[in-house]
Amino acid sequence: MNTALTPPVYMLAVDHRWQWEAWCDEHGVSRDRIAETKTIGAEAFLEARENWPDVRASGALLIDLTYGASGLALARATGAAVGTPAERAGICPLEWTDAFDRAFPGTFVKVLVRHRPDTPPAIRAGQIGRLLELQEWCVSNGRTLVVEVLVTPADGESEETFEREGRPIVLATYIRDAYAAGLTPPYWKIEGVPDRTAMKPIDDAIVERRGTRQLVLGKGATLETVAVWFAAAAAATSAGGFAVGRTVYWGPSTEYLLGQRSRADAVSQIVENYRRVIDLWKRVAGTTS
Repeated sequence: MNTALTPPVYMLAVDHRWQWEAWCDEHGVSRDRIAETKTIGAEAFLEARENWPDVRASGALLIDLTYGASGLALARATGAAVGTPAERAGICPLEWTDAFDRAFPGTFVKVLVRHRPDTPPAIRAGQIGRLLELQEWCVSNGRTLVVEVLVTPADGESEETFEREGRPIVLATYIRDAYAAGLTPPYWKIEGVPDRTAMKPIDDAIVERRGTRQLVLGKGATLETVAVWFAAAAAATSAGGFAVGRTVYWGPSTEYLLGQRSRADAVSQIVENYRRVIDLWKRVAGTTS
């Protein structure tokens, strides 16, 4: 499998768009300033990459072109693994940000697809068709495809039951259906689950495609919660690393925009948070790589 991302992957995700727009509107901050958060995130990633060999080997930056073009350019100039999102932010069913040749100047592509157990078959088939189109382009153009699947419970299902029992089965079913349709990304980017029992059906489904890995996403959770998710994933055969964003960079960035931190201090705090998440993964995964 030809991939620009080699496990373990320590992905810093700063591609949030609609979340920043909502935050700026709520706090009376101009949306024009969102671009500053992206550059700060890129600078922090590059500082970590310069300081630590494991980040040079395994670090990756996910950043959007909507607000992050300058940060993307900074990271690409260093030869780092850099990717952009394929999907239009906050839109379901799936729509593309732009023509593929313009939208994906990096080494990998991330696409987020939202799914519910009761998603109408026509919408499900349409989204799979779009993902196959993207996969074909990535294979032809030497980009690594990372497919993020966010699943939500059907109406009436409790969140606690869904976290422990529903999400694993829904994800496993989605992954197997995707494989059957020919969608075989090198990486699945998935939500964390509370324990190894919940992880097993997901892992079993992923490894039906040899060499395919999973990345655990952060969802803006606390480090304590992320630690639980990492511990559940680390023993899985498909464990490939993480793709964490808001847990690392959101707090320092919002404090900077509100005038509560200097730019330099925000960068330093993001570097420190990123290091903490990497060290947490390495501890639970039992690796020093």
